Amino acid sequence: MTDIDRGGATDSEPCLPYFTDADPALSRSSGGRDPLGLLPVWSAFGRRLVPHIASPVWQINGIKAVVLIQWLANEDAFQSLLATNDAPRNFFRLMEGLIEYWLYHNEQRFCFGRTALGVNKQDFHVTIKTGKTVANGLYQYYRGTCRRAGLVDDDWTVAPSVVEELKRSWPKTASSELVKVLAGPLATANVPLVPEAHLKGTHVAKALEKVFARGTLRTLFQSCLFGKSSQRALLDDFRAIRSAAGEDAPGFDELFGKLRSGELGQDLDYVKRCEPFILVMQDVFDLLRGSPGKKLEGIARDLDQDFAVMRDRATAFLPLGAVLLTSRMKQMQALAALLAGDQSGGPRARLIAFVRELVDYHKRCMTERARDPLVLIESDVIVLPVVGDRDPKSAKKRLSKGTPWMNDYYLNAASSLHAQAFGAVA
Repeated sequence: MTDIDRGGATDSEPCLPYFTDADPALSRSSGGRDPLGLLPVWSAFGRRLVPHIASPVWQINGIKAVVLIQWLANEDAFQSLLATNDAPRNFFRLMEGLIEYWLYHNEQRFCFGRTALGVNKQDFHVTIKTGKTVANGLYQYYRGTCRRAGLVDDDWTVAPSVVEELKRSWPKTASSELVKVLAGPLATANVPLVPEAHLKGTHVAKALEKVFARGTLRTLFQSCLFGKSSQRALLDDFRAIRSAAGEDAPGFDELFGKLRSGELGQDLDYVKRCEPFILVMQDVFDLLRGSPGKKLEGIARDLDQDFAVMRDRATAFLPLGAVLLTSRMKQMQALAALLAGDQSGGPRARLIAFVRELVDYHKRCMTERARDPLVLIESDVIVLPVVGDRDPKSAKKRLSKGTPWMNDYYLNAASSLHAQAFGAVA
C-alpha cells in the first residue's frame, strides 16, 4: 500500500496541511500501527467534536465518488456483472481508478495516487487485483465517513435523498456504456481498465462532469457531514484561528486553548486532559524503544526531572475514567494512577512501576492482535525483540515539552471538508 496522498487540485482552495511536521526520530513506522492501542480512547473524545469524518478523508469529491459507486453497484443495470462474491469489491476498485483518473485529468480535487495518475495517460490502468491506494483508498478510508454521516446505511444502501440527486446527473445511457466498459476487466485480472480509452466525449465522461460539478450534493453534504450546529460552528472557529495565524499556525496544544464553544466546552476540556497523558505513554514507550539493554533504574533516573509534569498530566487524565467506560480506558487509568496516586515510595519507585505496567499494557495490546511485543523487560533490563528505531533523546525532549500533539481529533480533515462544502470550492 502506498503512502496516503490527500490529493490536490489546481483551484484556489488547496487541501489544508497538518500544523506540525512529523518528527523523523519519532515516526511511528515499523512494528505495527498504534502499538499502545491509543486510537480507541482519543477517537472517542474526538467523535464528540467531529462525529462522522475520519482523519484520511480530506476531499468532498471522494465522498461523492463513494456514494456514486455504491449507488451504481445497487442498480439493476449492473447486477449481471456483480453475481460472484468478489465482484462488488472488484467493481468498487475499478470505479475508483476510473473516477480518480477523471478527477486528476480534469483538474479537480482527486484523493489518492498523485504519482500513479501522473504517468502517461495511456499507461495508467487498474485491474481487479490492483493494490495501489489510487484504486483502494476510497473503499478503505472514505466509506466509514459516508456511513456515519447517513449517506449510506449499514447495508450500504444509498440514502434516497442522495439517489434522487444522483439520478439527475447520471443518465441510463451512461450506465449502459459503463456496463460494456467494465465487463471485460471485471471478468478477469488479465484485462485492464484503461480510463483514458473511455473518457473522451462519452456519456460516462459527461455524467461524471455533472456529478462532480460544484453544486451537486452540496446542500446535502452541508447538512449531513458535520454533525449538529455547535460542531459546525467549532469548525468555523478552528478555520478562523488557523487562517488568522497564517504561517505561524499554532500547534494543537495552543490551538485547543484558543477554541471556545459553550455547548462543546466540556468536550474540548476532555481533549485537553486526554492528549497530554497519551503523549506521556507514547513518549516513554519511544524512550524504551530507543534504550535496549538499559536497566529500569537508569530509565527512571532519566525521567526524574519530568516526574512532576508526568504526574500532573496523569492527574488531569484520571477524571476521564468516569466519562469513557471501556476496558482500554480502565487499563490506561491504572497507568495514570501509578503516577498520580498516593502510593508509597518516592518518584523513582513510581516511575519504575509505571514503566513496568506500560510494557505489560503494551504486551496485552499486541496479544489482542496476535502480534509479538516490541518491548520486553527481562531481569529489570529493556529488551527489544525487534531492532528499535527511536532516538531516546528526541523522545525525552518531546516528553518534557509535551508537544507536538500527535492527534488532531479529526479537526484537520473536517475543517478542510467544511471549507469545500461551505466555501467557494466544493
